[in-house]
Amino acid sequence: MEDTRLMTLLTLVKQKSYTNTAKQLFITQPAVTHHIKSLEHEFDIKIFKPGRDFELTKQGEILVEYGRRMINQSVQLSEAISNSMRQTKVLHLGVTSASAIAVTKNNLLSVIFSHYNYEAKITVLSPEKIFSELREGRLDFAIIDSNYDDNLFDGFILGSFVIVPVCYKEGKFKEIRRVTREMLKNNPLILGAEKEGMCKATLNALKNNNVSLSHVSQYNSNSPFLMAKLIEAKDGIGFMYEELALEYANIKKMDFLNYKASQDIYFVYSQDSFDVATLKSLIKDLKKWKMA
Repeated sequence: MEDTRLMTLLTLVKQKSYTNTAKQLFITQPAVTHHIKSLEHEFDIKIFKPGRDFELTKQGEILVEYGRRMINQSVQLSEAISNSMRQTKVLHLGVTSASAIAVTKNNLLSVIFSHYNYEAKITVLSPEKIFSELREGRLDFAIIDSNYDDNLFDGFILGSFVIVPVCYKEGKFKEIRRVTREMLKNNPLILGAEKEGMCKATLNALKNNNVSLSHVSQYNSNSPFLMAKLIEAKDGIGFMYEELALEYANIKKMDFLNYKASQDIYFVYSQDSFDVATLKSLIKDLKKWKMA
């Protein structure tokens, strides 16, 4: 049921070469040209800006976006029919690395599986990848600690995680309970992934607390496990969700005067989801559940 012209277009956008596109799709270069011109004729548009090295027009961007969705939905349709014949289904759930701990809290998975009682694939992804996978229909829904575009996605707040300063339990700060500005200025700073909520909320809170980090060595990781190892290896100061800090025996929580930071955890799904009825039913139960 796929439109081969759309596959040609998506490949051409990626390859930026008619020759390479033809080679990858095992068709002739004139066939690639014909597919593009056929799409332009059908929709009465120009897909690429003239002389701009395959830069898409606004209409071209829309066609590519919906083309990706249509191809992925075609794949999903084939999988759904195949699964129905085997009487199996698969739930695709994406989570950001730092918010993954929310999935383990208070039997959240039990609530989810009461509505999706079949096989599951749960994958840790960056927010950007999650949003892309949701738009393209590769994920049913996601649990994230980053803000989302409410023009494309629906969802609600599962709860909130408090962010706390932490240090290596057996390092130079083992007898110290409170972080000072001088300590932050003169020691390595370990944070979560730069574009994810935990890091952003930390930096905003420090900025609001008039803490300058312009000359501080910073280390970022999208893995809480590696964050804990970095805190130990660099004997520095880290900032992470209190819930995460409790998971690692090598680090301890500290205090910081007048510092307050937290990040909301969201349940999100695409507004174009085919399974909105089940999702809304699940959300009703999740609102009763609410992360403690």
